[in-house]
Amino acid sequence: MSEKDTEFAAALKRLRLKAGKSRYKLAQWCGLSEAYLLRLENGERANPGRDVVILISLALVSNSPAVDIFDIEELMLSAGYAPLRKRGEPEIVSASSSV
Repeated sequence: MSEKDTEFAAALKRLRLKAGKSRYKLAQWCGLSEAYLLRLENGERANPGRDVVILISLALVSNSPAVDIFDIEELMLSAGYAPLRKRGEPEIVSASSSV
């Protein structure tokens, strides 16, 4: 298990507890199995897809005022994905990409 996997597992468990949701409830909200969420939290499953991380994020935010966009950004980064772009932030275009 890599450090990145451990980081995601810890972030997921911390945010689930912060949201006040059981694994069972979180599984219901995001449509994933409770066993899969347990494996993610324990670090037994690694490299969840971006869409899976977004599903989990949406489930954590729903009906939970304790979890906000910054928490979701932390979860995205811990899974190795780019952070969410906030509305109004300019898109960064590198000079090498313009032709």
